[in-house]
Amino acid sequence: MGIVYVECCERKCCCCCDDKRDKCPNPVGWNEGAGCELSRIARSNVPFVRAGLQVLFLNQLVKFNSQFCTGLGYRTPTYEELESIVGGLTNPNTTAPLCPMLVWATRYGNPVLVEVDPATVSVREVRTPSRRCLAYPICVRTPV
Repeated sequence: MGIVYVECCERKCCCCCDDKRDKCPNPVGWNEGAGCELSRIARSNVPFVRAGLQVLFLNQLVKFNSQFCTGLGYRTPTYEELESIVGGLTNPNTTAPLCPMLVWATRYGNPVLVEVDPATVSVREVRTPSRRCLAYPICVRTPV
C-alpha cells in the first residue's frame, strides 16, 4: 500500500508538523480508486463470522477509543485475531477483497495501528505516533 504520511499536529501549531513524531499515516493508499470506497461501504455494518468470531467492520475513520466497540456490544480485536479474520474482509456483493487500509487493534493490551491487506491476507503493525491517528474500526465478539 505504501503508507503515506500526512500532517496531523497534536499541538495545533505549524512548527510541530515538521516533526515526524506528529505525522499520522494515511489510512488508505494515496492512489486508491473509487471502487475501494464502494467495497468498504458494502462491507460496513454487515456482521460476518470468521475464525470463531463475529466481526463488524465500520466504514468510518476514528481515533483510538477503547470504548468505541464496547458501546456496540463488541471489542477491539487483538493483532493475532486480525491475522485470522483479515481474509474475510470482502465486499459481500462480489466477494472481492477490500483494499488495503489501516485499522485499530490491540497488542499486549496496548492500541496499535495495523495495515491490513485482505487481498494478500497480510497484517502488519505500523509505527503509531499518536492514538489520535485515524483508522477504520473493526470490532469482534464471540457469536451468540
